[in-house]
Amino acid sequence: MGKWLCILVFVLSPAILFSQLKTDSAALDSRTVHASLRHRYHADSAFSFMFNSGAVFYTARDSRINKFLTKYGYVPPQEIPVGIRFEVSGMPFGSKMVYSLNAASVLSRQAISTADFSLGAYRFLAETKNIWVVAGIAVGMHFDRIALDGKLPPSYDSLKNQYGSTLSLHRSGLIVEPGTKVFWYPWQRKKIQLGVFSGIGYDLDFNSRWQLGYYPENRGRFKRIKKPTDVGTVHEFGWVFNMGLSFCF
Repeated sequence: MGKWLCILVFVLSPAILFSQLKTDSAALDSRTVHASLRHRYHADSAFSFMFNSGAVFYTARDSRINKFLTKYGYVPPQEIPVGIRFEVSGMPFGSKMVYSLNAASVLSRQAISTADFSLGAYRFLAETKNIWVVAGIAVGMHFDRIALDGKLPPSYDSLKNQYGSTLSLHRSGLIVEPGTKVFWYPWQRKKIQLGVFSGIGYDLDFNSRWQLGYYPENRGRFKRIKKPTDVGTVHEFGWVFNMGLSFCF
């Protein structure tokens, strides 16, 4: 985990260094007359905040694990898995940057349980009263789990009897997702904007090897079994699309 944290800091540091915060009073005064909400109330707070929630559609595929799932009677991912994503963002006053915390999971029926967590840094490319366009990158980690509660490979049968628990396959990996988003806020009040957004990005998932293990009784922590899983590692790359509601205050 320490290695991934170092990579995360290394990738995001250029965006932080070049966020170009403007502190000179003339620049601040000129921004207060901007029609966009995030520039109008800087006296109340140094930040504007945004909450986004919506659907996300993935196109990346792992052919090896899909083949394994199909062979042993488990449900493989759909052609385009559908998930849900939540995002909380902060926008410093006087800056063209947006910093975000993201969490996502696939909701489509499949045997793989997934969770993604990432930090993002985006820069405004265009901005009007109602429309914002940003582009940047998100970097984080993803986690996958398969509960082997059905048919098992012959080499796993003895292990299930030995440990007396349902076996599981686990993996994690680094996510890098450059992308762009468009926000439209048709409804505005004094300090609140409500609208919709859509985005497109390119997912680069650098997966670790699948690990075989189980969850001991009365203990929630995964315990690895040091045995080859016979499932190859595939790094997944593909487009990702998302859309939903956006709330800015």
